[in-house]
Amino acid sequence: MDKLSIKYIVIEDEPLARRGLVKLLKGYDFLECLGMYGNTEDARMVMEDQLLDLIFLDINLPEESGWDFAQFIPAHIQIIFTTAYPNYALESYELNALDYLLKPIAEDRLKKALDKAVSHFQQKVPEKGVVSPTDHIFVKADRKLFRLELNEIQYIEAMKDYVMIHTKDKKLMVAMNIKTIFNQLPNTDFVRINKSFVVNLNKVESVDNHWVTIAGFEMPLGASFKEDLLERIKKQTINR
Repeated sequence: MDKLSIKYIVIEDEPLARRGLVKLLKGYDFLECLGMYGNTEDARMVMEDQLLDLIFLDINLPEESGWDFAQFIPAHIQIIFTTAYPNYALESYELNALDYLLKPIAEDRLKKALDKAVSHFQQKVPEKGVVSPTDHIFVKADRKLFRLELNEIQYIEAMKDYVMIHTKDKKLMVAMNIKTIFNQLPNTDFVRINKSFVVNLNKVESVDNHWVTIAGFEMPLGASFKEDLLERIKKQTINR
């Protein structure tokens, strides 16, 4: 078995806490630090350019909170939240976080969180769940449950704390973030192309280096999502 290597970054606006956490993490040889950041804007560039596995993410950040940022983190990147406030624990698990650490972070508690990370990456847990049955889902909109055939869905658009599900004939506004709904769709048909859009591969009309088109509507293709999309399409591409 190859030696485990987990690449991580720390996002924490307090310099002392930031440096202290990284110092603790240096004691684990399977961890590789790709950077320390005081805000989410700087960290976005790393997510675009580097192969990242794990983020230690403070919740109370200036300009954009850790909660808001977490909704746009690709599903394959795991999150360990850090905060001085214990009342956020439930919400962290609703965002599928790997763990939740209270500051100041105790070494034994950090070790337990890292044990979870090791277990996750060693087992290569699938990034997405599979809907059962796999031909339809139910979503709640306008105080009703709507049945949607998966092959009806063209694309899904993030709108803050909601998503808009687009089909050929209708749009449904659902109170759910895009990461949550993406993780519950079958990964054979659906792929995330940027922080704001999930597309049905069966509905894609065209793709180039920058855009994905469905039903005449162009959506930007994010750099950190491009490889996954092109790899999926490659399997169905007829070559000369």
